Amino acid sequence: MPPAALRAVPPFARLILPFCLMAACVEAFADTSVLLKPSERLSSASPAGRPSPGPTHVEAENITGHDQLELVAEGKVVMRNLREQLQADWVRYDQATDLAEARGNVVFTRAQDRLEGSALKLKLEARLGDMNDVRFQFFNEEGKRLRGEAKLLTFAGPDVYRMDEASYTTCPPGNQDWLLKVDELQLDYISSLGSARQVQVRFMDVPILYAPWMDFALDDKRKSGFLAPTYGASDARGLELFMPWYWNIAPQRDATIMPRMMSKRGLQLGGEFRYLEPGYSGELAGEWLPDDKAIKTSRSRILLRHRQQFDARWSGALEYEEVSDDRYFADLSSSLNQTSRVNLPQQASLAYSGDGWRASGLLQRYQTLQDPAAVVAEPYHRLPQINLIASRDRLWVDPASSNLGARFDLTSELVVFEHQSNNQVQGVRVHANPGLSFPLQTPFSVVTPRLGWYLTQYTLDETTLAFSDSMAAPVMGSFENTTRSLPMFSLDSSLFLEREMSFLGGNYTQTLEPRAYYVYIPYRDQRRIPVFDSSNRDLSLDQLFAENQYVGIDRINDANQLTLAMTTRFLDSATGAERLQMTLGQRLYFADQLVTLPGQPVRSSDTTELLALVSGQVNARLRLNAGIQYDTAEGVLSKANLGGSWTKGPGRLFNADYRYTKDSLDQIDLSFQWPLAPKWYGLGRINYSIRDARMVEGLGGFEYNAGCWSLRGVMQQTATTETTSTSAFFLQLELRGLTKLGPNPLDVLKRSITGYAQSSEIPE
Repeated sequence: MPPAALRAVPPFARLILPFCLMAACVEAFADTSVLLKPSERLSSASPAGRPSPGPTHVEAENITGHDQLELVAEGKVVMRNLREQLQADWVRYDQATDLAEARGNVVFTRAQDRLEGSALKLKLEARLGDMNDVRFQFFNEEGKRLRGEAKLLTFAGPDVYRMDEASYTTCPPGNQDWLLKVDELQLDYISSLGSARQVQVRFMDVPILYAPWMDFALDDKRKSGFLAPTYGASDARGLELFMPWYWNIAPQRDATIMPRMMSKRGLQLGGEFRYLEPGYSGELAGEWLPDDKAIKTSRSRILLRHRQQFDARWSGALEYEEVSDDRYFADLSSSLNQTSRVNLPQQASLAYSGDGWRASGLLQRYQTLQDPAAVVAEPYHRLPQINLIASRDRLWVDPASSNLGARFDLTSELVVFEHQSNNQVQGVRVHANPGLSFPLQTPFSVVTPRLGWYLTQYTLDETTLAFSDSMAAPVMGSFENTTRSLPMFSLDSSLFLEREMSFLGGNYTQTLEPRAYYVYIPYRDQRRIPVFDSSNRDLSLDQLFAENQYVGIDRINDANQLTLAMTTRFLDSATGAERLQMTLGQRLYFADQLVTLPGQPVRSSDTTELLALVSGQVNARLRLNAGIQYDTAEGVLSKANLGGSWTKGPGRLFNADYRYTKDSLDQIDLSFQWPLAPKWYGLGRINYSIRDARMVEGLGGFEYNAGCWSLRGVMQQTATTETTSTSAFFLQLELRGLTKLGPNPLDVLKRSITGYAQSSEIPE
């Protein structure tokens, strides 16, 4: 789904947030704090819509003046209204010139915000004047302190301000670990624009960032300009530096130009263009490395995504991605999400949604990135695929009746399969699967008989390929045009029972949910049917209660089987939260299952599959989940997923997972985040393949949180192919309330460590 709005990325907006807050507070002071009595001249001084501050009260050791001419207050002067307060040694207001003056220990407060200075002169209505030796302290929406000072604050008209020799930090008083300094700052709230000259960021009194001039937006609107640079290092790319430039083209369009310098590869140019309109949205991105120093050739990537909602019923989408070579992501990306990619989609779709039915069309092909050490099978292209699905409930029943009646559903498609290799069979598949079910429901049970039919026709090109002439041994032969017709009957029944119970001092509602599911599909010889898109289903409870054990429709299993399962849940009686869920299921075969994928053995009727699933929040700290699939006939474990997480609070957690699939997967995954010492956190992850005796991904790092700044360093190693891996190093300095400098490891940490929390967000 597209975002509701394009993200706002005003360049260096965080650099001037505290100054914007300060100017807003001073504006309020100028409007109200020294208005001693109403007059015709000043009655419209407050902007329209601003709540009235009420009457202003003046306290002082001595107050003198002439009515409607001048007022002078001396000695511990306090002027306050419902919103703010002004203190000074001396205050004078001249009604004729509309000039207010304050001298000596001038202090303005509003809620927790505080503004101090040695002297103030201000023409109230014209908003002209200045304040000397300004010191300020404000608190943002999160309650964090912002403090700083300026030599001179100048009021240059309504909602226009200038500050000279200003500085700012979020560190507590007495701590100057980091500081932002500017020679001159202009804030124009009429145009919502600001500018700064001679900007310098100092960390530990060492200059780390400098800009002679910059401009920025004073509101949430986006503005063109340079974004904060980022840098990094990896063994594949060397030292690298990003200098992105943001272009705010229009409210619903923007672009980012991203030059990237890599010491081992050269200069890469990248860019992204985004658009968002009421009926459509999308993005266009590209990268170009004109001459890779390492391999002496040009490299590139292009990405296009477009989503279109023509009206309430018609919609469409377009996605196209292509890279110049198979190792593009392995060499030029440090993200596991990128380096593990194999098939890049190139597709377009169109859909129409009717009342109770939906039709869609798809043109789809892929660019497959190959690793010579582990060549993968390229997927088939669909040129085109046309789908029609429909459903209708409560057939043959009075609309006023509580009877559910019958339900009709239809899934159908036409697909033209093509392949880049001439050695792969190609052709057309037409398929329809109508079904009619009759749900019968009581308050504690559901029984659903269902009748269905699988109708499939294959029209193939003339191709000679391997074909299994027997059930087991493949020989050379040919696939053939064929029509497959398979009736199906299923009966699904469930009970829902519950009771109240107490256990270990807690009160729970325990449910018992027995379920029985019978399926019958007769055998049809499908060995002469090619496998375009079928595969085995993954381990899950849905797998046990599926008509067909295969994903896709090139193989429809013959079935004469019964699945029995029992699920129990423990629900907290007070909150309704599910504390524990346990399921035990078994599939019983009454006949040999003869339909298989190529190379797989026939499933004997003696085979029984046992599935056990456990998951739950055992207590406030421990969460467990486990699933195993066990072949009782062979006495072997088919699949297993075991995992758990233990957390003592934000920043204190351990995760452990084990994943196993017979003959293909055997991995252990461990991750943690834990305090090592006051302000120091350690974090890491190891994803290790026991089967391949190699690390899929390794990550280790630290975070230091000093309150107003934090430092995080992360080293990551990622397997890019079956035999190679790449390493990357992230070092980021975060100046709280200002900006982040360096490559961002947060996305990597959040993806790699479940439950990860930034040290800056962890309560002290």
